[in-house]
Amino acid sequence: MNGELRLDAVMKRIDVYSRLAYGGQCVAAMALSAAPALLIAASVAPWLIWDEDHGKALSVCLAGIAAAIVVGVLGGLFGAFCWRWSGDWITEWPGYALAFLFAAMANVVVAYMLTSTALPVPITFAFAMAAVFGAGFLVAGHLGGTRVLPGQREGRPRSRTRRR
Repeated sequence: MNGELRLDAVMKRIDVYSRLAYGGQCVAAMALSAAPALLIAASVAPWLIWDEDHGKALSVCLAGIAAAIVVGVLGGLFGAFCWRWSGDWITEWPGYALAFLFAAMANVVVAYMLTSTALPVPITFAFAMAAVFGAGFLVAGHLGGTRVLPGQREGRPRSRTRRR
């Protein structure tokens, strides 16, 4: 193998921290993509529901905007926290695109579950976040197959030091 790792060997050596980090980044992407939707819904829906009671509409609108800001900031902080342990193969566009795809699907499922099922709200969010985290954890080892790794490995300068 003359010092170079083959893709199969790299796939087998992806550690659990990188998988956990990618699962966390998928959850963070879920929060980051939900924040704008929550902001728009909180800005429009109260005025349509309480068109006569402007005080209640304003208070619900401001509370929704505050919730959207909190969700966005916490999602960004959690994503930055998880990014620290992610591998190079996660921080390329296929990893981000897949994380936001998982997040969009999970947010659609949350919206459906909130409006069409009798599940309590905390269980709905816990289910969706666990599902997106699990999907990210399971798929993390296969992101190297997008040929991001070989391109990165070819572009890196080789070490000139000798191992004893």
